This record gives sequence, structure tokens and C-alpha cells, in this order.
Amino acid sequence: MERGMRMLFLLNFASKRLELTLDQPELIQPIAHALSTELRLRILQRVQSRGMSVNELARALDVAPSTVALNVQVLESAGLIRCDAQPGARGKLKICDRRLDTIAIRLTSTEPEKGRERVYEMPVGGYSIAGGVRPTCGLAAPDRSLNMDDSPAAFFHPDRFQAGILWMRAGFVEYAFPPVGAAEELEFLEFSFEACSEAPCYRNDWPSDIRVSVNGVEIGTWRCPGDFGGRRGRNNPDWWSDSNTQYGRLVTWRITAHGAQLDGVPVSRASLDDLHLGERECVSLRIAVAEMDGGYGGMNLFGRAFGDYEQGIVMRCQMRA
Repeated sequence: MERGMRMLFLLNFASKRLELTLDQPELIQPIAHALSTELRLRILQRVQSRGMSVNELARALDVAPSTVALNVQVLESAGLIRCDAQPGARGKLKICDRRLDTIAIRLTSTEPEKGRERVYEMPVGGYSIAGGVRPTCGLAAPDRSLNMDDSPAAFFHPDRFQAGILWMRAGFVEYAFPPVGAAEELEFLEFSFEACSEAPCYRNDWPSDIRVSVNGVEIGTWRCPGDFGGRRGRNNPDWWSDSNTQYGRLVTWRITAHGAQLDGVPVSRASLDDLHLGERECVSLRIAVAEMDGGYGGMNLFGRAFGDYEQGIVMRCQMRA
């Protein structure tokens, strides 16, 4: 792999957001080349919500498989999609899906100051508070289930700290992170986690509203389209059944002095000042199932040993110079 591509994957923070400056032409040029044709843009549109094989893409786009394969290779080399081998009826299939959600290019040559970024990762079972949990619900560790009887009581058992995935039809979990200083000291505060809805087994068309609050301030609500399955999550242990929920989407919430964003899209006016960061002994993140028309859609939260992304609940902040 070329040096530029190695650097790209090092820079690809788990939030699926890539930030570049003009000091990194070796990264910008392959991305710009990959985005320079209509066919490659159409491929990116097709894989934005689910993984697809080269043959599926060829049929959907009415293009020869060999042509699709060549263009997929360009997108993969640029780090815009990733391809994994999955079992198929006639051997292994190359399944392609998006690697990044957002690419931001700063048109200046300013190098980021070292030591200004702080990143903390919390295990998915490391919540400090849980409440309102309703079945279907449970937790699982990388080597076993932690809740055989679908009971909310499992969320208060000490074994929860071993969990790599948790799920609930209704309720919330709240994580306590270290303090980060006062609002005026930060450029932004960011949280990312992998999540999806919760239905018995899985249902790709099962929407759910998942609400995020920081220090008691509502940041926004994400309408997740489904409880995802049909292919195995990349990190799932072998004992995890194919009929279970398999993977989620990695969502990123960023709070700045001007408001809050979800995956780069403004969702509320909640700002850093509203969080009273300098007055708190910790930073609390609450992830909750919000009631919606027709009832609750539930949620799954994935840690390192499950789903598609090797991370737990991540808090990241950027300090001002």
C-alpha cells in the first residue's frame, strides 16, 4: 500500500469523518480522482445504506461487472469504500460499503497543534446509570450471553462491564466521562457510537428514534431506519447467531459554540455554553430510546467485539490553541 493510503487510514477517525488540509495533497488527490466520474458517484450512492456485491451493483447500475470492479478498486484505494469477502451461494462475494460519511478539506496549510485533541473510549457496558429498560433487552459479552431470561435486571449486574453489545426496546443508558474544561477552552466536543433499532431477531425496516443528551441537555434525535441483519457484523464472535442483530451505523454528534450536528448536519441549537462543562465533575452522555408514533423502536449499542466498528462509546474534544 502506498504511503498516502497508509496515512489515510491512520487519519480515519472512528467517527467516519476525515478532515484534511492543503498540507496533505497525497491524501486529497486520490480522493478527488475517485470522485471525478459519475459512475463512481453512483456507486457511492448505492452503498450508502447497505453493502452490495459487485454483481449487485452492476445490475442496479446497468453496467458491466468488469467496469464496476475497476471503479470499485479506485474507490477502495482512495479509502472511500471498503470491501469484505462474505460467504455466497457460489463461493465468496466481495461486499462493498462506504468507509466515510464526511470529508472536510480545510483550504489552508495550518498544521494541527499536538496535544490539543483528547479522546476517551468507554466500554459499552461501562454506563453509570440505566433506567426504564423494557424487553426485548439484554447484554452479551464476546464469549457468552449475559441475559438468558430477557430481564432488565441484567443491566444492573456487575457482569455488565464485560458486555460488547446491549439492546433494549425502551429505556436509556448514561455514561460518565472525565471533565474536559470550560466551554471557552474547546473548539468542539464530539461523541460517536455504533447503534441501530431493536426488534425480535432483526428487521431492516424497523425505525427507531434514538435521543442523545449531554449533561442533561438534549442534543438531538436520530431516526434509525432499522435493526440491521442479513449479513454478519464484521466483529461478531462465532457463537453469535445469524438470526440476531448483526451491525449498526456509526453516528457522530458534535457540539460547538454555534450548535450541535449529527454526522455534519445541524440538529439543534444546543451549544458548548449550554453544557456548563466547567461546573461539572464529569461529562455525562445519555443515549435513550425516544417514544415515537406507534410505540418504541428500541436500540442496540455495539462495542468493540460486535458490529462493524472496533470501538465502544467514544468522546473526543478539540482544545483551543
